Amino acid sequence: MQILSDIEDWIRNLEAQRIFWIAGMAGTGKTAIAQTVCSRVREHTEVVLGGSFFCSRSTGSVAQREVRCIVPTLARLLARQSAIFSEALAAQLTRDPDIPNHRVSEQVRYLLYEPLLALKDFHFPIVFVIDALDECGGQPSTGMVSNNTESHRIVSELLVALVNLSRSTISISVKFLVTSRPETHIRDTPISDDTINKVLHLHTVNKLQVTADIHFYIFTRLSSNSKLRARFTDDHL
Repeated sequence: MQILSDIEDWIRNLEAQRIFWIAGMAGTGKTAIAQTVCSRVREHTEVVLGGSFFCSRSTGSVAQREVRCIVPTLARLLARQSAIFSEALAAQLTRDPDIPNHRVSEQVRYLLYEPLLALKDFHFPIVFVIDALDECGGQPSTGMVSNNTESHRIVSELLVALVNLSRSTISISVKFLVTSRPETHIRDTPISDDTINKVLHLHTVNKLQVTADIHFYIFTRLSSNSKLRARFTDDHL
């Protein structure tokens, strides 16, 4: 649970870096962490979950594989929660209704950065979660075959734009939790710079901590069912 505690501390710390990149290979728990963070932030009264986007190349949803859907989705989700942000976003879309089809760097500027400026009097952190970014690409080039080079370029462009937003002089505390595999096109962007972002490589987590987390998870699940818990001793656990 130490990783989750560290993320919660990062969210609450208004002076902390605005981007937290969690890198790990398949099966290391990135999505479980992202889902748990979303769940906890929703329950927190002094933190706002601005929006979340869970990329997936295995899902039947084309949108979850399309990197150009990420920013418009995050903006739409925050607009549902904030009338002030919604009005500022509507003003941007009135000036240029085609923004969602622009380059992702322009999406970040006009769908997130500019409308967020209207929340200058907002005092709580706003958290956006983007999970499994490595599984998101661009539009398929022919049929269902995706153009990896173009996809990687767009993902890299998105990360550069998010880092630029995070380093801007925007007055409110906007946080981005991003998880992905440590693939080259992601690792070679400023998101991997631990002097400006908070970075965690899951393979470096202490094995004792991992074991303790597994122990806690099993104990919690067993304890939730008294009949089941009665069948197991501490030695079994």
